[in-house]
Amino acid sequence: MEKVRLAVLGLNQGAKAARDSVENPEIDLVAVGGFGEQAEAVAAEVGAPLYADYQDLFDKVELDAVVIALPNGLHWPAVDSALKAGIKNILLEKPIADTVEDAQNIIDACHEAGANLLIGHQRRSSATMLFLKKFIAEGKLGDIVGIQCSEIYAKPDSYFTGWHTESGPLLINAIHDVDDLHYITGMKVKSVYVASRNSIRHGKIEDSASVIFEYEEGPTCTFFISDGTPGPWGYDLAAQEMHFIDCYHGENSLRVFGTKGSFGLPNMDFYYYLPERYGWTEPLQKKHFEVGRPDPATATLNHFIDLCKGRETVPRCTGEEGLATLKVVRALLKSAETHQVVELD
Repeated sequence: MEKVRLAVLGLNQGAKAARDSVENPEIDLVAVGGFGEQAEAVAAEVGAPLYADYQDLFDKVELDAVVIALPNGLHWPAVDSALKAGIKNILLEKPIADTVEDAQNIIDACHEAGANLLIGHQRRSSATMLFLKKFIAEGKLGDIVGIQCSEIYAKPDSYFTGWHTESGPLLINAIHDVDDLHYITGMKVKSVYVASRNSIRHGKIEDSASVIFEYEEGPTCTFFISDGTPGPWGYDLAAQEMHFIDCYHGENSLRVFGTKGSFGLPNMDFYYYLPERYGWTEPLQKKHFEVGRPDPATATLNHFIDLCKGRETVPRCTGEEGLATLKVVRALLKSAETHQVVELD
């Protein structure tokens, strides 16, 4: 079996991809890119040569595929260099880019080169998300009426250094939930309104926000996010999937309300009434579904290799889908700044 010759650029966000690559029998991790003590440690751990300059790496190493986990502003230059080096398979960490212009450049260049582009919105490879997406598509919830979503974390003081003092949870964390809702429902956001606050740390960026989404298809979603409030109502603390989290509390972070019933995720519980005994005074039925809990980051890399090998032909998150999510997050930031409803194109 011929292995995929892979490099990973960026050994902060990309460290897990590098480690997973070593464990995957279909991958030959031939190089990694990065600099500093952490990069040196990860490179030594995975046994791959380290290049401080990714252009130098592209010039000297023959590759089939690359994982790009560099800072967001470097995504477009790195993709451009990879394509010019003849690389036809690119796994690009989310968000697709900092700006809509860079995102469109990435999409256009990959199309022109005939390259596979997978955006690393890893929850699209979560077993819970894949199950709920199928459940909704099969009509088991009926018509979606509304959604409640929360992303609650208490990040330690040590987190708030460097660029983390410039960007708050709307950009860093909400992008996951925006993409989750795009993916599982297939609906398009029509408008957003954000009431943001900085009442926890009193800094220049938000530390909590309440959001209202209106969808073109009719439903609405209410979403609360905070990175300074203790609680178990965030996906990563609830889903039992993340390799670095071992404390779970059995709470849901997402509820989808339909005309036939309601679904709580990640507990995977469906609530409904029997047709002959429908209504709030009748016994409410509950059906629980058991699904696997594989690490979604590992599952995303495995999906990428399937794309490289041609076993799959449609990325779970295309460049266009990554751009759609970026546009919504940009609208959230604009609404938070202007205190106005923001309409999307």
